[in-house]
Amino acid sequence: MNADPVVSSGPSNHNLTAELRGVLKPRVGITGSLARGNYGDELYVRVYEHWLGQWADLTLLTGLHRPWYFREIRTTQVDLMDAVVLGGGDLLCPYREWIDPDFINPMYLRRPVHVAGIGVERDRPDIDATVVERWTEFLTNPSVRSISTRDSGSTQWITEHIDPQATVATHADLVCALPLPPVEPPEGAPILGIVTRYVRDPKDYRQLEEIAAAYIAKGWRVRHIIGGVEDHGRRDLENSENLRVEGKETFHSNYLDEITHALGECSLLLSMKLHTTIVATMYGVPTVSVHPVAKIRAFMATIGREDLVVEPTDPRLVQILENGVPDVPMDRVDQLRDEAIRFLKVLSQRIWDDYRNSSTVRQYVLPETMDWVD
Repeated sequence: MNADPVVSSGPSNHNLTAELRGVLKPRVGITGSLARGNYGDELYVRVYEHWLGQWADLTLLTGLHRPWYFREIRTTQVDLMDAVVLGGGDLLCPYREWIDPDFINPMYLRRPVHVAGIGVERDRPDIDATVVERWTEFLTNPSVRSISTRDSGSTQWITEHIDPQATVATHADLVCALPLPPVEPPEGAPILGIVTRYVRDPKDYRQLEEIAAAYIAKGWRVRHIIGGVEDHGRRDLENSENLRVEGKETFHSNYLDEITHALGECSLLLSMKLHTTIVATMYGVPTVSVHPVAKIRAFMATIGREDLVVEPTDPRLVQILENGVPDVPMDRVDQLRDEAIRFLKVLSQRIWDDYRNSSTVRQYVLPETMDWVD
């Protein structure tokens, strides 16, 4: 006599729902000036990994235009995304005719696009009409669902010259939302950190050399920090040899967290780069910016330190240091962090809502909001 076949009852509704929640995730493509080796731009990837990666599967979309003869499969790659997030950094330069294809690639417009925390380079007054025309074509496309910038000057410029359909929001630089690794001040002498960028004329370093030598004479360590990785870092490292200071330490690493840690250990920082300035400030390291471009002025204004932005050759730099660089206003730092996090959570909720509401199954299985790990 044959036994009756065993009929599986299948998974319980609870188990099925739990497994589907783990599988059903929005796919978000991130793009912009990423994967180029600039320390600050690479930190945006870390920001997206921490905040967007909690609820989405992320894909790096930079380089889609290369090579052109694989355009079809590249297009398929974009079509797999539920949303594209473009930013941050000074992606829009009004006076530079060439626009990086990673910034306004029309392939992105096949999916909902969120332009997040970009800047407008505003260090010259001239405007190239073709640049405005191409950015207008991109930013006014109906696929662009939201636009935000990292400073009010950029928001004003886009609103005035582009006039997109989407309201342009302003918030703190998204790197302010990045959880930083803990740093303990090293034992022994305090550290003067110096971050340089590539300069054509070594004369721009002469006053910094004198300042560094004076600090060494006072018993300080001087740490020359390279704010880049891979090719970008190697270029800055080669250029750093033009800052000739006997006894200085040169810190170079291809690991972002190690650069971050090196900044956090400083007692005082002189910085030519925006995001080394931001990271040091978030750690509470008193910082003087020695590259007075618009984006750095804008950030320093948010912490009430516009007076700490000077040219590296400006004699006022010596006076600032002699007078003593004031402590970082950590209450303002906390406000910037909260502002950047709040924006990322709002952006996340918007993409999540679009994904969840596109299917009754997703509405049934997925929660309305995410559980955040700050």
